[in-house]
Amino acid sequence: MAARLIAHPDPNPFRIGRPLVIPHGGGDGLYPEDTLYGYQHSIPAGGDVVDMDVLLSSDGIPIAFHDSTLDRTTDGTGAVETKTLAQLSTFDAGYRFTTDGTTHPFRGQGLRIPSIESVLLAFPHTLVTLDLKDLRVDAVAPLCTLLERLNRTNDIYIGVDAAAQVIQFRRVCPEVRTSGTDAERAAQRAARAAGDTSFVSHQLVAQPEYIGSDGARRVTADSLAFAHRSDTAVLTWVVDDTADMTTLIDLGVDGIYTRRPDVLVALMRRMGILDP
Repeated sequence: MAARLIAHPDPNPFRIGRPLVIPHGGGDGLYPEDTLYGYQHSIPAGGDVVDMDVLLSSDGIPIAFHDSTLDRTTDGTGAVETKTLAQLSTFDAGYRFTTDGTTHPFRGQGLRIPSIESVLLAFPHTLVTLDLKDLRVDAVAPLCTLLERLNRTNDIYIGVDAAAQVIQFRRVCPEVRTSGTDAERAAQRAARAAGDTSFVSHQLVAQPEYIGSDGARRVTADSLAFAHRSDTAVLTWVVDDTADMTTLIDLGVDGIYTRRPDVLVALMRRMGILDP
């Protein structure tokens, strides 16, 4: 059975006429990542998008968490997938956060690992990007079911690394915008190189790294113009440098992931893009 693709006749919600401010993981240069606290502070301060990583608990509940283990960010240890949501909710999600390497201002402050549902309910009218870290095809159904139940299939983008997951999302949750497969991205690059203006993209949101490991820029005026022909939003990650932010804004990028949303908001205010 082939994946069913849906055309989105409405304007792309991830293209609003100016760059979206996307606090990476809730602004993880300022607050503990993937926490409700981070979203509750980064969005009112000028963030436009709730950006969450997604894993499944052992009882199949989508949670906002980045790593496969608890060790780096919490006071817990062990694999996330072996613990229920109830067990995960007992760990201190702000335990290891530090900006200076010595102090831990959020330790013992009651920050917990949230379910994806709890964050979506807290931000019912905010754009959302999800990065599915669980690469199992079976991880698709619980997330799709949740989004459909909450009627959140049209204002969410899901980034996935496994082609099988992309195909499954398009089969069971076709309204949700997802990342493309490697083959689709290769075809898009070939079409752009050939100047093929008839190329039809199935990826209506793209998340290129601004500068790749080879030092080459992934986001250019040409790549943006090509993407915008199909109303594809280009959201680049992760940019904390003011000069790079300025370059991307001038190019016309649709959104910037940043660990320091305060820096990006201040810059856009100075540039007259956002109200003071």
